[in-house]
Amino acid sequence: MKSHLSLAFLLLVCPAVASAQDVPERLLSDKTQVYLRWDGLEAHRAAFDKTALAQIMKGDMGQFISEVSKQVKEKIQGALSIGQILGGIPPDLVEKIQTDGAEASKLLEIIGKHGVILGIEVRTLDPPAVQATLIFPQGGKPTGPFLALIRTAAYLAKQEVKEHKLSGRNVSVWEAGPVQITAWIEGADAVLTIGTDKPEAVLERIAAKGTGLGSHPLFQKVQGFKEFETGTRGFVNLASLVQLARGRGKEIAALIDDLGLAGLQSLAFYSGFDGPAERSLVELHIPGMRKGLLKLASNKAFKLADLPAMPPDVTTFSAMNMDWTALFDVGRTAVEGVLKIVAPDEAKQVPQFLQQADQFVGISLRDDLLGSLDTLTMQYSSPSEGIFSLGQVTLIKVRDVKKLQGALDKVALSLGTMPGIPVTIKKRTYRGVELREIQTQAPGFIYAPTFGIHNNWLIFSLYPQPVHGFILRATGELPAWAPGTRLKENLQKFPGEYVSVSVSDPRPTVRFFLSFLPTVMAGLNSVSNFTGVSLDVSLLPNAQEVTQHLFPNVSITTDDGANLRMETRASLALPF
Repeated sequence: MKSHLSLAFLLLVCPAVASAQDVPERLLSDKTQVYLRWDGLEAHRAAFDKTALAQIMKGDMGQFISEVSKQVKEKIQGALSIGQILGGIPPDLVEKIQTDGAEASKLLEIIGKHGVILGIEVRTLDPPAVQATLIFPQGGKPTGPFLALIRTAAYLAKQEVKEHKLSGRNVSVWEAGPVQITAWIEGADAVLTIGTDKPEAVLERIAAKGTGLGSHPLFQKVQGFKEFETGTRGFVNLASLVQLARGRGKEIAALIDDLGLAGLQSLAFYSGFDGPAERSLVELHIPGMRKGLLKLASNKAFKLADLPAMPPDVTTFSAMNMDWTALFDVGRTAVEGVLKIVAPDEAKQVPQFLQQADQFVGISLRDDLLGSLDTLTMQYSSPSEGIFSLGQVTLIKVRDVKKLQGALDKVALSLGTMPGIPVTIKKRTYRGVELREIQTQAPGFIYAPTFGIHNNWLIFSLYPQPVHGFILRATGELPAWAPGTRLKENLQKFPGEYVSVSVSDPRPTVRFFLSFLPTVMAGLNSVSNFTGVSLDVSLLPNAQEVTQHLFPNVSITTDDGANLRMETRASLALPF
């Protein structure tokens, strides 16, 4: 009976061990703190082809980008060869460099098919002992592109590459001061390490039999993720990094404890595709009691219905709960903690500075001003209330209207007494709501900041008109925003309550840029004799042809007490 159980156990365990030994991550240390893997596009081509971005690239936009990329590539290649020849480099060497460069570019195709892996391990901070490892799966088949990349990089860095035989491997090594760069082929994979370790030590660890990162719990967690199809995944072992930082001294350890950073355990992240949407998920694991900065994350959830009325053409809005007095306390602790380390004498002056600030405005900024605010906070922007972000409105729920109004009046009064800054506060009434407009004669100040309180909301904007719009919607004189069909469908895929939410519609931004690009391109073509750049204006896509595939991007954060989950579903994620 025991022999049967042993056999069954081996059958179950051996495949798992073999799998861990076969993955490229076996080449990474099991103490790796930062891990990232991108599978390449080809591995998830079918899923990507369903996304809104893929549909855009199949149309006129794809043709336009392809043509621009081709011209840019030709310009770069031409500039490189001419620059080298004029720099006195022999033509035969230039030819060799160009040949290696052309061969190295083939590695991009391999990466596109099989991806790339990054691992970073920090063993000590003083003295620094760090190693970053790049693995190119299947990058060793054939070896030509990778080795050509090494030769080209060494030439551009003006470094001498030395060839060694270490642990049965042909290894390319060059030194850049204290940094050692080592490259070799490991089976079908290509490996490049950058760090403080000697190549002998790197290869000894690689040659040791073991599963490396393959058996690490965090790696197994991200590898086993099945919620949606992921093309990119990774983790950061925060607990390990925090422990390293604590070893820097008692003062730093105390600051870490005061800020509550000792409660950080790990961060896992995933990116991939789900139907027409690009999806991403970041999970911050912070079990146990939260204090300091982590306490700021412990906020009550809210619903979309809890938010005030917004303009019908709102393009982006975000909302979250924030404990403002807790933020003040954490900020004070952080400033004092940092100053105790870098400037101990100045740290003692922080309480005095805060006391003087309170005396100047005539109130307690923490208790009277921030203490009057509730936690729900939001911002929104709409084109009709200001171009770009100039019409952005900031709203904070008010806990004590009378106390806050008194605090704001004293702050406004004190602003007018500041030496050297001609500031006045103009009181105005709009639809029965008392507003304050900050006026100054300072050259170049093109704003008219306005704030007020209405329906238990503190309202602030750079100009009066967006504040007026909020009041008109609150009284029903103007229509308010309501989620459209596609946004509703997107929101239904998320939990109904969250601790933060962000919605942004990429369509107005895309339309705006595509509307004036023809003029810009035609202008560039008019001076092509000087710039050497000439683009076919007719290749620019029609804005509606592009935006027909897009829908609002949604990001939400939920908190189950041990994990913060930040999820995003996007059609086109823009950086602005």
